[in-house]
This record gives sequence, structure tokens and C-alpha cells, in this order.
Amino acid sequence: MSMQIGHVALQVHELQTSADHARETFGLRRTEAGDGSAAYLTANDKHHELELIASSRAGLDHIGLEVESAEELGIFRDRIVSSGATMLSVNHTEPGLTGALRVLAPGGIVFEIYAAITREPLSLENAPPPLARKLGHLTLFSVEKPALERFILEVLGFRVSDRIGDFGTWMRCGPDHHGLAVGQAAEGTRLHHYAFELEGWATVEVFADRVAKSGQQLLWGPGRHGPGFNVFTYLADPAGGIGEAYTDLLRIENDAAYRPIDWSTEPRALNLWGPQAPPGWNELGLPALPAATSASF
Repeated sequence: MSMQIGHVALQVHELQTSADHARETFGLRRTEAGDGSAAYLTANDKHHELELIASSRAGLDHIGLEVESAEELGIFRDRIVSSGATMLSVNHTEPGLTGALRVLAPGGIVFEIYAAITREPLSLENAPPPLARKLGHLTLFSVEKPALERFILEVLGFRVSDRIGDFGTWMRCGPDHHGLAVGQAAEGTRLHHYAFELEGWATVEVFADRVAKSGQQLLWGPGRHGPGFNVFTYLADPAGGIGEAYTDLLRIENDAAYRPIDWSTEPRALNLWGPQAPPGWNELGLPALPAATSASF
């Protein structure tokens, strides 16, 4: 079976401000204006990879995962039922997709799984936007890390790529080194950051210059992570979240030949090039909002 990271949905205080930030920094294009309660943006032919929902609270609404067929969606539905996890919906709809499953995972994370999303064919007139190429991965921190990790591996079918002891686990659902990473938190569950892939090192330079010209400042980077070996930069967004712009992520083309790495003995694991994470780094990000109050239900 195949799965890929589809989209991330965030509740935000200032919808237009957050949408403008996504367009002006990551180069996303807005595909649907909606009725003023939501905005949908993408870096490619998908209807959306970033869903912004106007709300009185800021936080993670849900994470979208795309599978290739209705048959695969049925297999995941059976897995969810067998696991005993709470199924929130078996036929959820939102702009750009229909018939999605919604399940409540440990830590209060809402996963939305679907078999198809509307795509707009790319052409010379409708070329991919500059900078970002796709939503590549998401990093979560949770007090329920062991249970959330088991759910991602056993129910969603991800595979472990790398670890840093008990601190964090990087997991993949395709050839990209990781689509989801989960770290241990002292309390609560939150989306630490969402990450868009850039074309290459030259594009990282363009991205950083755009950030500087906008009056913003990178939170951390450029640097190179150990797990995944990707070049990274991190930037705060207007809602209090963190967006990563990265490139050169390891691709694992042969699962049988790959052996996960435990980076716990490497003190430079999070940045092989230079300074480690800023103080309080692990406590940053947006809280996972309770499914019962999710603005998109």
C-alpha cells in the first residue's frame, strides 16, 4: 500500500495575515478563497496542502494523508476499527476532497485519510509556483509519544527511519526519509512544525533573502540535520506556529537495504554544521486542538 503526506490544517486568528504569509514566504498559491472562514493553498497541482481555518484559537486542526485508491482506504478503515481507535467520520467532505475517514489518534491528533484530492493539471500557463515544491513532513511533540508512535507505525503503516534514543522518532510512508516525526513532550501534544520542500540549495538562498526583505528573521538555520541529512531553515508564522523550508532530504529507495540510525550518541545530531537548537526549541509550536471543538467539523 502507498500513502503520502497530503495536507495540514491549522486554525488561525488572522486568516488573511496567515494566508499572505504562506504566499509571500513559501510561494504557495491560493486555490480557493472560500466564504471567508477558510483559505486553501498549495505548492503544486493539489487543491490544497495548507488549509487555514479562521478561529478564536490557534492550533492544529488535523493532518491529511492521501492513499491511492478506494480499496486502500477501505483497508485503513478496517485497521482503524480493529485498533479500537475512535473513528470520527467515515465520509467527511471538505473542499477538494470527498469521502475522507477521520480518526482520533493518541495525543488528540486528528488524522484525515482520503483516496483522492482535486488536482489542477500543470502547464506553461499554470506552472508550479516559486520556492516550495510540496508539503514534505510534519513534526509532533506529545506526552503520549509511545502510543502515538505505535499508532503511526501499526495502524497507518509508517516505517521507522531514524531515532534519537527515546527523545524522537522519524518515520516514513514513502521514499522520503520522513513524513512524520514524533518527539517526547513533558505535557500536552502539539504540532512543532510543518515543512515545505524547496528545489535546492539555491532556492534556500532565495527563500532566506525573501524572509530578510520582509523584515522577518529565521529562528534557526541554515543547518543540516542528522536524521534525514536535510538542509533546514525555520521561520515563525503569524499564528505562532513554525514553518520549515528544507532541501536535500535523504530518499530511501530500497527498504530492505536500509537500516535505521540511532543518533543518540552524536551530540551534533540536530545540526551537523553548527549551533544546536535555540533555548526552549522543543516547547514551540501549535497545540493540537480537541476534536470536539475542531472548527472544520
